Amino acid sequence: MAYRWAVTTVDTAAPRTTAPDRPAPGAAPLIRRILPAVAGYLAVRAVGLLLLLAYGHSHHHSTLARLAVAWDGGWYVRIAQTGYRVSNGLIGQHGIPYSPRAFFPLYPWLARLLGHQLSVGAGTALVVVSGAAGVVAAAGIYACAAHCCGHRAGAVAAVLWGVLPLAAIENLAYSEALFTAFAAWALYAVLSGRWLWAGTLTVLAGLTRPTAMALTGAVVLAALLELRRWHRSDPLPWRPLAGALLAPLGWVGYMLWTDWVVGSPMGYFHIQDAWGSSFDAGISTVAWYVGLVFVHRSWSGLVTGLTAIAYVWLFRDALRRRQPPALLAFSAGLLVLDLGNSSAHPPLARFLLPAFALLFPLAERIAALPVRRRTALLTCATLLSGGYGVFVVFLGAAPS
Repeated sequence: MAYRWAVTTVDTAAPRTTAPDRPAPGAAPLIRRILPAVAGYLAVRAVGLLLLLAYGHSHHHSTLARLAVAWDGGWYVRIAQTGYRVSNGLIGQHGIPYSPRAFFPLYPWLARLLGHQLSVGAGTALVVVSGAAGVVAAAGIYACAAHCCGHRAGAVAAVLWGVLPLAAIENLAYSEALFTAFAAWALYAVLSGRWLWAGTLTVLAGLTRPTAMALTGAVVLAALLELRRWHRSDPLPWRPLAGALLAPLGWVGYMLWTDWVVGSPMGYFHIQDAWGSSFDAGISTVAWYVGLVFVHRSWSGLVTGLTAIAYVWLFRDALRRRQPPALLAFSAGLLVLDLGNSSAHPPLARFLLPAFALLFPLAERIAALPVRRRTALLTCATLLSGGYGVFVVFLGAAPS
């Protein structure tokens, strides 16, 4: 099925096909159609959380504490409590100290604000922000998918995002859920022609994660394609131009601020060197994956690698199905940034968690199945995702 990507809203777009699940013009408002998708997402994440709680209770561990401070969560807790003044004192690669400035500020700032309002600890506030952001992200994923391929596939796409192998990250004190929420609604704003919203949401995404570079590229590309249709006899369509100019301000602004604070024109990238994070076009990624699978025979590494390979295959499918250029550009940007990372332990599956548009072809196929088969398939995926989430949160190393 070819995607329809005219700049129209989900509420009023006239579909190019006669698929029975597509809403007709004048149908229920978007928010009413989103609710079943959000309910499905909440249901599958509830199963994952229940499995985490059951394991934690049976092994006398606090699940909330684990969700709040595991791995990068500890950095976000420290930033929410003390800002960027305090590090953990450890030294990374090349003798460079680990610095909290490697982590973008909006996520811990929101947690700090919420913690003050609710009088809860920073870790609890971070987990609450992630959980709420996951719901907003699922709604945005539905909106984008429904625009492209209909209501039923949109609902399935939202559920699929909640049953990915690393879906437990959506409830950890990590920034992926918040970034995905901003990205999904920014891309929906592009698809529906709301350019100022697209630019503003991309700024917020850029204050959340550096991978907003991919989102910026998607917004700028879509704006340029819109400006191509401009005729000199018509008024200049300033909104696409404004959205494109706004888009990079978040991540560029934070990196320039970091450079100024540390007194180096490449200060942010120097900080990232402590984690061995740079770009080598995928050489390190291939070496890492081959070593894990064929030398160490790590089954978690196998899951991570297979997930990344599946995303590449789904990108090929998205190209064949002519996904909207903004979605393709966002997915391609994430794949390049992730697979080209030279880190010694590249978090492939985690960094690709926001690549929700790559789930749309699979969502279409599942949505076309009979109800019983679709329900059975998603139920199995929910249980497998929940079980792997227990391993990730309590038993494994840092999620990759």
